[in-house]
Amino acid sequence: MNSEQLIATDREPVGFYANWGPQAWIDMWMSNTMLVKRAMLVISHTYLPILRLSCDDVEQLEADYASIKDRREPVHWTDSPREKWRKRYGDFIREVEWALLELRKYFSDDQFEDIVVGNSVKLSNESSSDFLKMMNSMSEKSKKKAPAKSIQQDDAPKKPDRWTSFMFRTLNPAHWLTGPAEISEYDPGKGITVMEIPDCAWHTCARQETLPNPQALPEEGCLYICKGAFEAIFKGEGGGLKMEFDPHLPETSCTVRMSWETS
Repeated sequence: MNSEQLIATDREPVGFYANWGPQAWIDMWMSNTMLVKRAMLVISHTYLPILRLSCDDVEQLEADYASIKDRREPVHWTDSPREKWRKRYGDFIREVEWALLELRKYFSDDQFEDIVVGNSVKLSNESSSDFLKMMNSMSEKSKKKAPAKSIQQDDAPKKPDRWTSFMFRTLNPAHWLTGPAEISEYDPGKGITVMEIPDCAWHTCARQETLPNPQALPEEGCLYICKGAFEAIFKGEGGGLKMEFDPHLPETSCTVRMSWETS
């Protein structure tokens, strides 16, 4: 795949625009709204109570939880929007990874998946219905578009036009979850979009030395909070949006395929 087949959300070098541009402000707002005020509660209100009932040493559990919370990076008013997003996302990743590693000690694979993926889906439907509706509306809008004429063969991957490239580069609604990403295939006429994430923010926002297992990437959350939950929410029911994640573990990259019926 050559560079001409890709469009990026963040081609500008890390600098003023990357730290203070429109995408950074969107990511800062989304991280506060979706993570701090909503998703973060699943740790203290769901996972921790389950762990208290499951472990033999509650005092040690509480001490471990306090220790992981002490690793939070303080968000200063002087921080750039990009840095505020990184710190908030990093705090969430670190703490949810700790909770998932603890749950692994007490539950089978099926039980673990039901607790983590099942609760993530329920929480998303209850607290983030507007965001999910917005994501599904993307496929609905694409269905209304006539297939673009192209000189390429029917089975050849289509590239986005300049306007689509500009919009994705400037206002990517998934950037707060993935960080910089690229579109390698875009064909609304066929109901296909493929996104390449070179260094997913799930693996890069939290400083490695602060993770509960600094010798490994935060894989549990990648596979169950991100891949597991999103694939369970967006299953393509009724011809709607379907999402398929292919994390390239132990690398930090990932491929996301989004598809929907066009008829």
